[in-house]
Amino acid sequence: MLDRIIDMASRCSYDFRLSACPSDPLAHLFEEWVPYYRMKWAVAAVLQPSRILEIGVRFGYSAMAFLNACPSASYLGIDINADTYGGCRDAVFWACRQLKHRKTDFLIADSQVFDQWPGGPYDLIHVDGQQDGKGTIHDLRVALRQANHVLLDGYLWTRQNFLAANEFVYLYRDLIESCFLIPGYAGDLIIRPKHEAAALGLARVGSSEQLRKSYTREYYLRDCGGFDDFKRSHGARIEDDRLLAVSTLASTGRTGRALDLGCGRGEVSLELARKGYEVTAVDYSEEAVRLAREACAVGFTGDGKIQFHCCDVNVAPIEGLYDVVIASDLVEHMAPEELDRLYSMVAGHLSPSGFFLVHTFPNLWHYQYDHARRQRLARRLGAYLPSEPRTRYELLMHINEQSPRVLRRQLARHFPHVDMWFGGPGSPADNLMRVFSRAEMRAAPDLFAVASHTQIPREQLIAPFRMEALPILPSEGVTIEVDETPQAIRRNTQFTLRPVLHNASGLDLRSVGPYPVHLSYHWLARETDESVIFDGRRTALRPFLRSDRTNDYEMTVDAPTVAGEFRLRVTLVQESVRWFDAAPESIFLDAIIRIL
Repeated sequence: MLDRIIDMASRCSYDFRLSACPSDPLAHLFEEWVPYYRMKWAVAAVLQPSRILEIGVRFGYSAMAFLNACPSASYLGIDINADTYGGCRDAVFWACRQLKHRKTDFLIADSQVFDQWPGGPYDLIHVDGQQDGKGTIHDLRVALRQANHVLLDGYLWTRQNFLAANEFVYLYRDLIESCFLIPGYAGDLIIRPKHEAAALGLARVGSSEQLRKSYTREYYLRDCGGFDDFKRSHGARIEDDRLLAVSTLASTGRTGRALDLGCGRGEVSLELARKGYEVTAVDYSEEAVRLAREACAVGFTGDGKIQFHCCDVNVAPIEGLYDVVIASDLVEHMAPEELDRLYSMVAGHLSPSGFFLVHTFPNLWHYQYDHARRQRLARRLGAYLPSEPRTRYELLMHINEQSPRVLRRQLARHFPHVDMWFGGPGSPADNLMRVFSRAEMRAAPDLFAVASHTQIPREQLIAPFRMEALPILPSEGVTIEVDETPQAIRRNTQFTLRPVLHNASGLDLRSVGPYPVHLSYHWLARETDESVIFDGRRTALRPFLRSDRTNDYEMTVDAPTVAGEFRLRVTLVQESVRWFDAAPESIFLDAIIRIL
């Protein structure tokens, strides 16, 4: 197709100047534009669209080229009739007069207010790319679901146009069949959408039910937060910071009945069941529940149990009282009226001493204010930051992103006590321990809330995220086992060990401040305790090692830079306190390894 377009453009004699406006402020560029509009003519001649939509008409030169190549086609032009972004006020009326004998219609309107173009679908949608980044992405997103072909004008006009267009292609790459670049004067990009783009529903929706079919296996395994860790362990362990924080907070209450609303792949449900909870897990996505059941079959060992329900959270067969209810990354996917029903239901099934834990991403302020601040900074530095920070799935599924005020106000209608704080990767509880500045509130990507009938002590929530200096542990308090260690390793390389730790110390071991506990190692001379490498690479205890629990971990070890036979000592270290391999604790495991 591309070869035919280029060949036809090189041979055609179409000259837009015969119908151009002599008072066009850019008339001095007409000669340069002749091959440019011949390319537009050739695109239409090859594609032969019967229905054409154009976003950004100006004097109608592209429309005239299209309709000269396809005289029987119908045409709708939408133009804001302003001087912004290369436009020219009242230019559209020249186009109206020149094309009055064709099957044309014109609409004076701002394209940004449309979630769907009127009169679609169309064989060809021509989008003016000379806008700010958000404008371009919006118009292309709407066009993607209503066109057989999308022609983006001005793809190479400026670096900003180019970057915005490529941002769109990146966001929606799974809905694009192909793209063709025609460099030319300003650059044209021909996009051919996949058929499923029309059915996916890229426009804004008003309820979570309209999104049900969008929660596919591909979404859970390629986009939904923590997907990479899930594929690595199939739910047997939690490594994602967000899920780890949620499961840790959820387990601070009394071990009893837990309700996981919008359970997704089931990692939190599995973790709570491993800790002894009787878990009811609910999600309306068949694929989510299928993945959760698969993970349960592979990675569940524990004293608790899990019961899955594939249904809307507001109609789930919930009975009795629960000690902890979780809504992790659910509320931003539900409309306000749906949330009111959900919060009312949770309030009626929450035990007097239980709590309702909510996590949501994004904190809307993070996108509204902090991203805008970083964009301004990037522009001053001459750098590029995407105009749209959300992923394609976020744009589709986040129908009710939460600000702190909105989240607190709606929860407070149903619960007498609401404790809310800001969080982020690696620091989910920092705001629980100190007051954040306004800038920190806006920069924090996550929001957490705990709602309850009885005030939950803040110390209870903070405890899992603090590690104080430990007393001396008994020598058998923690044991380390490694099923397999390599006999020989090349020097200056890395290898992986999978130690299993059993904690009988009576104390929880956590990799959090102010004195985090980590797995680490020394390299020692084979026959003595002389160090070759003392400070080994640290491995966080994720999940944390609860008292009377056994966890397996994966640690990366750096081999020495010299050859010889050495003793690898795997042990624990509490930062700024001590290593645990010294007497009287003597918690370590030694292995002789030859370094080649």
